[in-house]
Amino acid sequence: MTRETDFLDLYRQLGLSPGCDLAELKQAYRRRVAMLHPDRRPNLAIDARASARLQRLTAQYGAAMDFHRRHGRLPGAPVTRDATSDVFPAVADPFAASRTAPPLAGTPFHPVSEVAAAKRRTRGRVAVVLVVVALGVFAWNLYSASFGAGAGSVSEDDTQSSDAATVAQDDAPDAPALRLGMSADEVRAIEGDPVSTHGDLWEYGPSWVRFDRDQVVDWHSSPLRALHTGDRPAQITGH
Repeated sequence: MTRETDFLDLYRQLGLSPGCDLAELKQAYRRRVAMLHPDRRPNLAIDARASARLQRLTAQYGAAMDFHRRHGRLPGAPVTRDATSDVFPAVADPFAASRTAPPLAGTPFHPVSEVAAAKRRTRGRVAVVLVVVALGVFAWNLYSASFGAGAGSVSEDDTQSSDAATVAQDDAPDAPALRLGMSADEVRAIEGDPVSTHGDLWEYGPSWVRFDRDQVVDWHSSPLRALHTGDRPAQITGH
């Protein structure tokens, strides 16, 4: 049709209101057609106006049926959920099966929202990280304490050993020691044979003893090979 259909005029001719149902519309339409159709009035003369009204009523009724097919309701009727669902059927939720899937046989099913489950997983990961960090700090502190105690004990033992050696050396007044004026034989009796000799200089590794006219005039005692000496001698310059 090229122009809008006057559905209110259709309802007025049929004696209905826009809120009627489809069955009422069809029944009222049949009654009205029976009244206007010329075949149903053989004893009356043909009325051009009645024929025109019948054609208009048929066109309006056809438009109302087309409206019902497209919208699921009659023109002017309120929109209902059922009518909308008939024309636009609900689309199936593609994720409904995964959310409502039954649990495995023998497994109790406790529906929990996905958000709550994600929060619990996050809290679990954070707890694991905290535990690992705490264990690492505890292990480091334990290692540091044991290393410090070990170093302290070693240092203390070394100090005690050194002190004991010093005391032992001090307590041995008769121990032979190098003295200025000693002869080469006396030095050899205390220190043993030198590693090498260079004239009047006897070398005992990094330590050495110097002679002048076969008498000790100077020496140097290195911690790497200590000589049996007392205090640093005053060098004898000559006789």
